[in-house]
Amino acid sequence: MTIETILPIPDIFAAKRVLCIQPHYDDNDIAAAGTFALLKRAGIEIIYLTITDDLMGVVDGSLSDQAAAEALNRDQHTAGEIIGVDMQYSLGYPDAGEYDYFALRKELLRYIRMIKPDVIFTPDPWLTYEAHRDHIQTGLATSEAVIFAGLPKITSSDPSADSAYIGHELKAVVFYYTREPNKIMDITSVWEVKVAAVRCYKAQFNPQGMDELVMALDLKSQQVAISETFTRGEPLKILHPAALHCGL
Repeated sequence: MTIETILPIPDIFAAKRVLCIQPHYDDNDIAAAGTFALLKRAGIEIIYLTITDDLMGVVDGSLSDQAAAEALNRDQHTAGEIIGVDMQYSLGYPDAGEYDYFALRKELLRYIRMIKPDVIFTPDPWLTYEAHRDHIQTGLATSEAVIFAGLPKITSSDPSADSAYIGHELKAVVFYYTREPNKIMDITSVWEVKVAAVRCYKAQFNPQGMDELVMALDLKSQQVAISETFTRGEPLKILHPAALHCGL
């Protein structure tokens, strides 16, 4: 018998502030927009932090980088209004490009210490067959930043954030894009909200591609809920931060 962790699954709805760290501008909503909509309905503050500039995924190759960035920004903020995202930050690392893992970890430490979230969402970096390095680096750097946030000798990218940080309780880290969920979130009541948010990401999907994405998400949401009492779900791995080190 495999004992994954001795720690109980944290209640993410006990949070007051949630930080959602995504590699690209649409990952949070593709993976977990339903969950975020439910958290927002419960009065929880939702903050998005995007790692890359997303320029490589823009489908209109005729756009300049500036025009593409403006389109991406419009998409992201329109979707955010639908979900109820309170604040959006972006680090602007090169999409599918070269950037230093440790520099990224320092930036994430800065935002964790500055925002002091109760819960952090990010992609599962241990997803079987995941080949996109942006996803792997985001999930790994976030996980390390979670366990290092309270260690003052591990510095962030901002000395002022470090000196002002007096510690806080991080209740949970939640992985989406996971094949090992320990929670299927019931998003039946907010399914249309999720679809509306996802359909905002027009810069990276042509109409046919968007229809195919929504169809795939629909099938997936029904598949993961097949053994549940509801019809549509989002698979999540919800862990106490202590579970991220030494197998506690």
